[in-house]
Amino acid sequence: MNILIYGFGRMGLTHFTILNGLNSEIDFTIIEPNKFLRSLLKTNFDKVTFYKDDSSLSKAFDITLITTPPFIHLELLKKSINRGDKKIFVEKPFGGYTNTTKDPLFNSKNLYIGYVLRYNPCIQWAKSNILTTDIFSIKGQFLSNTLEKKPVGWRNGPFSGVLNEVGSHVIDLIQYILGTSSMDVQSANKQSVISDVDDILDAELKTETNVTVSLHFNWVKKEVRKPVFSLEILMKDGTKYFLDQQQVLIYNDIGKNIDKISVTDISESVPFYLRGIDFTKQMEDLLDDCSVMANVNDGLGVNKIIKKILNYEDNSRR
Repeated sequence: MNILIYGFGRMGLTHFTILNGLNSEIDFTIIEPNKFLRSLLKTNFDKVTFYKDDSSLSKAFDITLITTPPFIHLELLKKSINRGDKKIFVEKPFGGYTNTTKDPLFNSKNLYIGYVLRYNPCIQWAKSNILTTDIFSIKGQFLSNTLEKKPVGWRNGPFSGVLNEVGSHVIDLIQYILGTSSMDVQSANKQSVISDVDDILDAELKTETNVTVSLHFNWVKKEVRKPVFSLEILMKDGTKYFLDQQQVLIYNDIGKNIDKISVTDISESVPFYLRGIDFTKQMEDLLDDCSVMANVNDGLGVNKIIKKILNYEDNSRR
């Protein structure tokens, strides 16, 4: 199997390490423009071929991973499609929130987006055990103390912000559980605390079936020790589910906790553990049939919701 990875930063290295641990027979090709880094990498990875760009690559790859900044996703994606690569994995957010139109080149059968939280055991439990048609409302939250000083480069521009970078994960989870990306924005408010874009964001949305969706994202919250996401799902009969990375809490219609399901109760062992079970499960799925993986329509659905939220908030200030 031949795998190409565009970019060997944090995510490129993470996926490479997991894939190499899952299958030692993979032949890797890495595109890394940084000459110094490329030279350093060559001394540490003797079974990997490194290139500064893809100009000499013409043969199709079995799998291509695009782990670069989002503003060059589409350029590399089109190259990969034209080369005939069989599966293409693009890290989120897919090309940035302005990318909302399905290009005729895109084929949803072989193009996948890296929304890794889908693989969290608690999310998989919710997907299997909560009946979508009985959901009344759903609240999604992400909290962290990620930004302590003003970021530089693209991370301080329209391709970044709490909504794009981490909020998009939670929006994907809500889409995944509800089975729809059709939502209208009822209200939205963003705050720029450290960066020039959104550091705190609140939004209220409504689906076409009148499910209320509430979002709260804050990555400058100093009281938070480590990043955490959560979902609160209220059912039409008053039952409430609270999910985070570690557990599912179930409450009856009078607010009494009636059950607790720990991630250790439902998680499965994985052959290679790095940065959590979710990341290994995602790469296992990429090597297999991509049954859980977000496809291009899912990625574009997230982008459309992000664009609606930002446009609504901007218009409300005029």
